[in-house]
Amino acid sequence: MGKMKIKKLEREISELFSDTEFEAKKEFTTGDNSRVDLAILRDGDPFLAVEFEGSYKWMRSRVLYDAVKADREGFPNLAVVYPFKQRGLKNCWIFDFIESDLEVQAKIVHPDDVFDFREIFNGEE
Repeated sequence: MGKMKIKKLEREISELFSDTEFEAKKEFTTGDNSRVDLAILRDGDPFLAVEFEGSYKWMRSRVLYDAVKADREGFPNLAVVYPFKQRGLKNCWIFDFIESDLEVQAKIVHPDDVFDFREIFNGEE
């Protein structure tokens, strides 16, 4: 798999959330000066943090870090766009911790599946 085309993916995801209810912000700076690659706001409130992770190294740590950033800024949903197979990620304790302690719905999404974001994150909190 080649490198992810992040600019193209950002544009595609932003278009999915281009109605009046949602607003997409690239390189969104949080209150504690962290950065979210793409923030989707619903009626001005945090709805979905999107992070693009292109390296297979330290992936569990990256997902946890991304979830902490999302939680601290009030995002109930996190999508980590990741181009590799999820070997070792699906049944990991990190996802249990994220959903129970951070109360963030975290999903690993392959770049080919970004068109399903509206279905994956259907607006329910």
